[in-house]
Amino acid sequence: MSSFKLEYLPCRYLGEPARMILAFAGQEFEDVRIAPDDWKKLRTSRFYQTLPILTVDGEEIGQSTAIWHYLARKFNLAGKDELEQAQVNAVGEYFRDMMNSALPYVLYLVWGGRPGKEEFMRQTHLLPALNATLPKIAQLLKSSKSGFFAKSGVTWVDFLISDYMISAFKAAPEINDKFPELKNHIEKVQKLPQLQKYFKTRPETDW
Repeated sequence: MSSFKLEYLPCRYLGEPARMILAFAGQEFEDVRIAPDDWKKLRTSRFYQTLPILTVDGEEIGQSTAIWHYLARKFNLAGKDELEQAQVNAVGEYFRDMMNSALPYVLYLVWGGRPGKEEFMRQTHLLPALNATLPKIAQLLKSSKSGFFAKSGVTWVDFLISDYMISAFKAAPEINDKFPELKNHIEKVQKLPQLQKYFKTRPETDW
């Protein structure tokens, strides 16, 4: 049986889709959460100098998207066929572009920015990214008619989007009433039986 170790910061963000895939699949894994100050010391010793890092039977995989795609294919959460997999990946990349646009705000919170700048960062980075992208994300969700982003049902991209949106709705309450489909999607993912044990034990974090 393969062994899995996931290394990431003590937050959800880019690490959580992988954690959720593994939990959904019932796959045991070592969940290593590295404090930001410790990562600053360790960073230059790792090949890509980024987190997350997934180690499978001693072999390291870097870069979050590569990790998500690998785990999704391995545990049948990539989509039912090549076409649907491509469509799911497109949704994931589009959403990831939005995450990158909002990233300065998240980094400000996670790494600790200059005091008093949070609202400025929220207005400058988070809200514009959400308002520009979420209408199309909601449209993609509605068009699948399955309650998930793929017509065939749950895939890895549901984990990516629902988990991010939990934090986004809290950080941007002014959008809460604009996207009921996305709030329903969060509830649908949160109720998946395969994830209940993990949700009960995972640490609570803002992002």
